Amino acid sequence: MNHINKVIPEPMDDTNNSTMISDTVRLPEFTSESAAYLLKAAKWGKFLAILGFIMTSLLIIAAILMSFVLNSVKDDMIPLNWPFSPKILSFFYIVVAILSLIPVIFLNSFSNNAVKAVRSSDNEKMTTSMKNLKNLFVFLGITTIITLVLYVIVLLVIGTAAIISF
Repeated sequence: MNHINKVIPEPMDDTNNSTMISDTVRLPEFTSESAAYLLKAAKWGKFLAILGFIMTSLLIIAAILMSFVLNSVKDDMIPLNWPFSPKILSFFYIVVAILSLIPVIFLNSFSNNAVKAVRSSDNEKMTTSMKNLKNLFVFLGITTIITLVLYVIVLLVIGTAAIISF
């Protein structure tokens, strides 16, 4: 595989727009085989994005319906000792739906731009596609870190409560 020496500028930072830092790195060659793999990944990404949009829509519909259904049967649910109203539960579901929509949008944009870039050999579309893929992974990484931190906090609270209760 041939490698080409090129100068790649680092992405410009919002705080320092006047200078660009550049390093000489070796760029891999984009072959027809790698383009085919990217096209296949983009098509699967599009499929998963469509499923994500459908699931998000269903989650929003469920949240809206839940508010009405739980309000109509709340007298029968008194033994469950709900500490919050059905509207708060519906609001929580809508927030979860909106948060789950963010990575789906990034995945859809990656997929659309990757297909266009491969089919038309458009470097700008490829850059946009890779930017959306990066955003997807950053969002998923941050979400994973937040989830792990919340798990640790919950485990510490439960462990502390268990030790105190003895």
